[in-house]
Amino acid sequence: MGIDINIRITGGAGQGVHTAGAFISRMAVAAGHHFHSAQDYMSRIRGGRNSCSVRIMDVPARSGRAEADILLALDPGHLSHFLPGLHPKGLALSDTPIPGETGMVTVAPLKELAISAGSPILGNMVGAGIVAHALGVSQDMLDRLLAIEFRGDFLEKNRKAVRLGSEWASGHITGTFRLPMAPFRPRVILAGNEALALGAVAGGCKFAAGYPMTPGSSILLGLSSDGPPLGLIFEQAEDEIAALNMAIGASYAGARSMVATSGGGFALMVEALSLAGMMETPVVIALGMRPGPATGMPTRTGQEELEFVLSAGHGEFPRMVLAPGSVEEAYTLAHHAMEMAETHQAPCIILTDQYLADTAVDLDPEALTVPPVRRRIVHGDDVPRNPEGRYLRYAVTASGVSPMAVPGEPGITVVADSDEHGEDGHLTEDHGIRIRMVAKRARKEEALAAETLPPLLAGPPDGEAVLVGFGSTKGVIAEAREILAREGVSVAAVHLRQVWPFPCGAAEGILSRYGTTLTVENNRRGQLARLIRRETGREVFGTVSRCDGLPFAPEEVAREVKEKVWAARSTRR
Repeated sequence: MGIDINIRITGGAGQGVHTAGAFISRMAVAAGHHFHSAQDYMSRIRGGRNSCSVRIMDVPARSGRAEADILLALDPGHLSHFLPGLHPKGLALSDTPIPGETGMVTVAPLKELAISAGSPILGNMVGAGIVAHALGVSQDMLDRLLAIEFRGDFLEKNRKAVRLGSEWASGHITGTFRLPMAPFRPRVILAGNEALALGAVAGGCKFAAGYPMTPGSSILLGLSSDGPPLGLIFEQAEDEIAALNMAIGASYAGARSMVATSGGGFALMVEALSLAGMMETPVVIALGMRPGPATGMPTRTGQEELEFVLSAGHGEFPRMVLAPGSVEEAYTLAHHAMEMAETHQAPCIILTDQYLADTAVDLDPEALTVPPVRRRIVHGDDVPRNPEGRYLRYAVTASGVSPMAVPGEPGITVVADSDEHGEDGHLTEDHGIRIRMVAKRARKEEALAAETLPPLLAGPPDGEAVLVGFGSTKGVIAEAREILAREGVSVAAVHLRQVWPFPCGAAEGILSRYGTTLTVENNRRGQLARLIRRETGREVFGTVSRCDGLPFAPEEVAREVKEKVWAARSTRR
């Protein structure tokens, strides 16, 4: 068994939980290893019960783990909640133990040492120093990492806090979890939403708008900070309705555009989504899912909007829905969305969720390639015209995609309308023209389907069952499959990175090989299972479901899959 150490930091908002987790993540990379970090936080500006889990491995880590090996509780009041998730031989650290837990918790003077370092808020870095000692990370390495993160007086205070924690630990903590040093490799540390924003910019996004709404807000933050140096204009709109209409206007003017939101914000965008469908205007919508209905659990994770995005909008019009399952896919699929939206002149929706949004991993820099941006704006002689010389923005073509010019092209007027229109863009109530325009837009949907990204299959071609998921369940399902293989249960895993147009042929070809199909979804109704039944006619035996606002853990999925496989065996008998 290789290295696999799971560290969980807990505390209230404002206690530096994320800062400590990010610092420990950098320790792992500096030591030549890999990490996967995930956050769980309440909707609080201060206080609450938050946590950051950092899983360190000697191979790329792509999912979290339920059980912690080291628990650092910055708020002792959280111990009763998190101690049940500590490994029996794990290490728990806190200022004071809770009644009845004496012996389970190592009492560490976090606050006292933090005050000695210069501020009581430095308890998180004192704790990070204790963890660093437990992992065997040298003081020289810690000093180099701190110099990257902090400046001036704050650097000195954090350096002192980490050193005091490490020195205290040298007399109280044994090196049970020590990390062996491995050759250092250059790595990029990225979270899911950061990667999605970068991918959009790499895909030529030049205008972005949005109204902050967790967990989509950090996409907007990435676009507003990384985009402008590369020519992107960012606008924080007054609401989500305005944001998507702004993006449609920018796209009409020739700028690749996107918005980012969550479920409630997307609900407000639905009328404008239909406008994009009628105007055949390319636009990308990043939708960070969270538990609903209404405000639901605004800072937790879920996959409840799948059916919503497939049918959102009035009338019928083509769309594409992508569902990245990793930080790398968040980057590549954001670029792909920009390309496909303009290629087919249709809205493209990227489904993510709080788990993937806040998941951070280390990546090989070469994984973040920048494919070419292929613009499809027509000019001059490529602009179609009627006999009177009027530009035909919606010229009927075999593919359904009309040559798209933008305002400002010499000698043409670009006419677009929210009403049904003729080829020249002017509104019409002619029923024959209506039929031709509906057929034209339908051909774009056929073209989108022809370019659907196929499902990704891993595992034995003749396994007893196949696990199917979309979006952020990718890494969890992959590890659950490996756990089951070690326990003698042969299953395959299928990841759908595109859910619409649904890859019917490819999915049917894969699922037909296996006796039992199970979906793994963060919703109650098994929305993916329903979609598979509807589009392929293939029965789904069951769903591993979670709807409590928390992400799956691989060992939990493996345990439930095993139970369902045994049930399927009984049914077949």
